[in-house]
Amino acid sequence: MRRIGFDVLKGKSGERGNVMLLLALALPLMILPLVGLAIDATVCYLVQAKLSAAVDGASLGAGRLLGTTADPVEIAGEFLNANFQTGVAGFWGANTMVKTIIYTPGTTKTIFVDANVRVPLLFMRVIGKSYAVVAATATATRRDSRMMLVIDRSGSMSYVGTSGNSTITDVKSFAQGFVQKFTPGTDQVGLVVFDGSAVVGYPTVRPWDSTTTSVSTGGPDTSFLSTNGLSCCDMVYQIKAIDAANGTNMADGLWQAYIELQKSHMKSLATDGVDTRLNSIVLFTDGFPTAVSLDLNKTQYNGAVALKAGNTCTHKNDWAAGAKMRGWAAVNGDPPWTGGPTADGPNTVYWPRFLAAFDANTANWWMSNAGASYAAPSNALYPPSNTKLFAGCAGMPWGNTASSSAMADLDKIPLQDMWGNRMDTTNYTESEVLTSAGAIRTPNPIYNGTALTQTNEVAAYDWGLAIWNATYQAANNIRNDTNIVNRPGDVQNMAVAIYTIGYTGAAGVDQGLLRAIANDKSAASYNPNQPTGMFVPASDSTALANAFTIVASAILRLKY
Repeated sequence: MRRIGFDVLKGKSGERGNVMLLLALALPLMILPLVGLAIDATVCYLVQAKLSAAVDGASLGAGRLLGTTADPVEIAGEFLNANFQTGVAGFWGANTMVKTIIYTPGTTKTIFVDANVRVPLLFMRVIGKSYAVVAATATATRRDSRMMLVIDRSGSMSYVGTSGNSTITDVKSFAQGFVQKFTPGTDQVGLVVFDGSAVVGYPTVRPWDSTTTSVSTGGPDTSFLSTNGLSCCDMVYQIKAIDAANGTNMADGLWQAYIELQKSHMKSLATDGVDTRLNSIVLFTDGFPTAVSLDLNKTQYNGAVALKAGNTCTHKNDWAAGAKMRGWAAVNGDPPWTGGPTADGPNTVYWPRFLAAFDANTANWWMSNAGASYAAPSNALYPPSNTKLFAGCAGMPWGNTASSSAMADLDKIPLQDMWGNRMDTTNYTESEVLTSAGAIRTPNPIYNGTALTQTNEVAAYDWGLAIWNATYQAANNIRNDTNIVNRPGDVQNMAVAIYTIGYTGAAGVDQGLLRAIANDKSAASYNPNQPTGMFVPASDSTALANAFTIVASAILRLKY
């Protein structure tokens, strides 16, 4: 049989000798150096990975303490030495560490860490290279924060959940831990609480100043933990005092927090000429917006007020002169809100109530007296001028009744709240209500497909939509920093990020609204040109504690 093939290894004996000679020459001159280079390079790569991790850990570890009394350079050095130990097994003989650590103070604080080590080489010594230098660098930056915590203390916060505590009890506990994550002396922190209307709980300056200049009193400050809650009236002490009752005026709470941020912003500009702090509002709520603050005699409708043309209110045209018919209106209970022009009038509309922000009582008194705005006008909490402001009106003043007479002076639902936030928009179409179990409620109890009609001034449903709009627009105006026109001399637009925590464990929340308020990326109206915040839902006490931790981490994150 014939065999056909190729004997590739066959050749002349002289040729085989040439191949062996070439291999013998290549082994020490080419192959071994290449293999040695690969092995030494791998060792250097492993050392650099460990050194990079150690440098990263040093910068971030020290970065978390920027602004405290700790020495960031010393802390970074300790982290670096602990995480990369020269002369110890596992570090491939790396030695002779040279490190450079630089701390740059200021409102924006930076910690720079650079380190290099010598790595002994094994195979490359044959060509005279005994060691290689491996280096790694990392920088961590932390900007000082300016944060306003806004807490819902409406009546539903008294709900007792599976933890055995009321929601307000859990929130007070977690809120104390939350503010303690910020750095006294460095970060600026303040507090607003809201029920039917809002009031600043910290700083405790009274009477409250609604102006936004560099000399306005109040504004979040760096002394928020001055007594660690042991005596009146730092941030923790004020949080401990909060009780719950009444309605849910989110728009008022958000706007007062915005005013407070602006005060401190203006003070920084006046002192330093620039403001580089991170501004944020953290809103906690367990429900829906059910109340709104109004100036009833403020011109809105093409030069006219929302009051009836023939109303008998003495001060109906005196808003510009300072006689502001100021109060808050509410729909009662959770949606869907019903009621209309029946014999008994709007059976869930309450109208109007006192605004806590403008009362002379102490901030600590207001923390402990939620629902006090239900009091009668004869109560000493009401300045005599308030009674005079509603003089001559046929209905409305101090109304705690749902009868139609309480609306006798009103012609329309106002176009805007007392802060200028529009109430006549269609933003309520973004509503997406969750049940207490976290599922989307169907049908939607906020918006049933019927548009808001401003002339339905006695209909609870239309009031509910208008109040929803005011809350939505308040957050949108804050993120756009629309009040810059009322900050004399300020040309620096404030970037305010809003974070929302929604507790669904009671009656559920409107995640559509809370996502929109935060400008969360999941929001239907997400605007990448505005500061992006975050919505964090929580269904029980454990999730609520985690939600506060998540938000704190987001605000205090280090840039790396």
